[in-house]
Amino acid sequence: MAENKAEERRKLLEQEPDRYVSILKAYENPHKVIVFGSVATGQVHEWSDIDLVIVKDTDLPFLERMREICEIIQTRVAVELLCYTPQEFAKLCAERRFFQEEILEKGKVLYERAN
Repeated sequence: MAENKAEERRKLLEQEPDRYVSILKAYENPHKVIVFGSVATGQVHEWSDIDLVIVKDTDLPFLERMREICEIIQTRVAVELLCYTPQEFAKLCAERRFFQEEILEKGKVLYERAN
């Protein structure tokens, strides 16, 4: 029984990011969507959540961006969401080791808009 629940959760965690991308493409026109952490590396366990970076044009304050996106995508599991403008994301990738190692190297780009 516990194995069935764990398997159901694993499947949900693996499917949800694709659902988010479909919704975001329709409503937000993101530049890029990246999943990182355990879902990206395939090391999902019963306490895993979805770690997601969204890069999009926005004038909203940082925390307001996440609230808006969570309302749009209607999360069904725990999501750690980060939303940056293209300029913010480029700067963080250049300056922060976490972004370089965890997001750029280990993360999985789910969507990238054609220029």
